[in-house]
This record gives sequence, structure tokens and C-alpha cells, in this order.
Amino acid sequence: MKLLDTNKILVVDDEENVRFFLAEELEAEGYKVFAVASGAEALEFLAHSSVDLAIVDFQMPGLTGIQLMEAMQSLTDVPELIMLTAHATLDTSIEAMRLGSCDFLLKPYVLDDLLRGIHSAMSRRQQKTQQRLAVELLTTSVYRNPASLPSNRPDLTVLAVGDLTINLDEMSLMKAGTPITLTPTEFKLLATMVKRPNHPFTFQELAKTVHGQYLTPHQARDMLKSHLGRLRRKMGASYIVNLRGVGYKFVDAHDQT
Repeated sequence: MKLLDTNKILVVDDEENVRFFLAEELEAEGYKVFAVASGAEALEFLAHSSVDLAIVDFQMPGLTGIQLMEAMQSLTDVPELIMLTAHATLDTSIEAMRLGSCDFLLKPYVLDDLLRGIHSAMSRRQQKTQQRLAVELLTTSVYRNPASLPSNRPDLTVLAVGDLTINLDEMSLMKAGTPITLTPTEFKLLATMVKRPNHPFTFQELAKTVHGQYLTPHQARDMLKSHLGRLRRKMGASYIVNLRGVGYKFVDAHDQT
């Protein structure tokens, strides 16, 4: 049984038979499916419509799956992402995860595996909707007196740091009472660092914590640099400090001297 309000899927694949098969199977499961043949068509569709999940083929003429996923990061409402490919490499999977892919399936894939991936993606999607509602409640209650919340405590679920209010259970963030939307990877990075303020994290440490992978320093940096860049822009660079040659650390900007 699917979750309410999380049922719209965009299939992006240049193979007509793949689009037809996925649309038929997923509509039989109760999803509302839209299908396009290229990355350009996908961006045109998403310019005026939103979906909960995009299933993207890696190898397509014109925009590749990776290029499409990168372009989608600028959308106001970024959907969950699943990548399909017949040509998997470590670099490909790292790049897909860097851009927020929540699953990575090899062609030919087993339908049951894809359905499980879709179910997980839709669960994450609904969780984000619940986060937004929780943030609205926090805005009207917690932010009225943020100083009453203890901060810099890894065992707490709600932390107040400067003008930030971070709810670790709800995976929500407010800055000066305004909800800030984070991707799952961005929030994992924030949660990892905020639990150990002023601790210098290497890219490898963060990659292991966030994605559970042991990577070389170069691979870890390539995977996370765009996520960390977006996180710093959303929060303010004074909270997430770049330690040249080392990595990053979280600091309370209001405690800086």
C-alpha cells in the first residue's frame, strides 16, 4: 500500500519499450506515470509540473542521466531520484549519489527490486512533507523562545544554535524562524557535524558516515563537495567552515570571536 500524496513518477528513458513497460507496470501498481524520451523533455516537463520521483536512464542522447540530475538540483521541488544503467562504474555510482540519487539499478533490473526502491523513495518523499508540517509547528512554538532550548548536545533531538533550530528526529531545519529545505544527504551532513561542534571532519569521515562507504580522499571530496556547497549557501557559510586541506567543521556563528 502506497503513502498518500506521493504517487507521481516521471520516467526518463530514450528507449520507447522501456518507457512503455515502466508506465504499464507502475500504473498497475497505482502510480501516476509521466514518460519522456530525453533530458531536455524532462526539464521542460518539470518547469511547469512537479513529481515525487524521477526514474532516469544514465545513457541517453543529448543530456545524460547525470547531467539531467545535476540540472534538476536547481528545481524548487527536487524529486527523489532513481538511476537506471547498463554501464555501472564506481565513478558513476559516486556521481549519482553526489547528486542525490536514492537508488542505482543495473539493467536489466528485476521489477520487484525497482518497486522496493520506489517504495523507499516515496517513503522518504512523504517524510519530507511531514517535515515541512513539523517545521511550521516549530516556527510558531519553538522559535518564539529559542534560547530555552539547550544546544550542542548530541543526545538531544532538537538543537538551538544561534538563529538555527535543528530537529534531528523530524529532519527539519529553521533559520531565524524560516523553514530551510534540505535534501536527505544535506541533512545527514548537518546532523553529523552538529553533534560534534568544532570537530574537524575529513571528507572521508563524512562519506563513511553519510553513505557508509570507504572512499579515497579524492572520491569522497568529489561525492560531497556540491552537497556541502549547497548546505553552506542555505545555512550561511559562517556555520559550516571550510578547513583548507582538511575538510569542514560546524561552529556556532554567534559564538565566534
